[in-house]
Amino acid sequence: MTIRIPLAAALLAAVLPLAANDVIFLHGQVEMADGSAPGRTVEIQLSCGGAEPARQTVTNKKGAYNLRVERDDFNHIARALPTTTTAMGDSGVPGACVLMAGLKGYTSNRIDLTNFTIGQDLALPKLVLRTAAEPKK
Repeated sequence: MTIRIPLAAALLAAVLPLAANDVIFLHGQVEMADGSAPGRTVEIQLSCGGAEPARQTVTNKKGAYNLRVERDDFNHIARALPTTTTAMGDSGVPGACVLMAGLKGYTSNRIDLTNFTIGQDLALPKLVLRTAAEPKK
């Protein structure tokens, strides 16, 4: 009997780390510096550890997008789940991860996902596109 309890505890400890995170969709919005919609699709890109940004998804013409992620037990993003690139949590991509909008001739603010806490509304902060020559406000 005493052998079964430690064995059961060891098996339970081995299985717990294999529990899957929740897969959820966060929603976000891209807008121009004047608050208007982009009027065309915009790439949503992820860059980890200073690597070149990789496309995760695209917006609609109104600037709305959804980002598929895994949420951990602490309501943080465990990793992004893109359809065309490697996952944000990949051990081959060290460092902090940031989300940005990508459109030729424009720059975007960045959302630091490293310690981002997911709110009840599942919303990401807005991404704002400015022309490359336009100053930040």
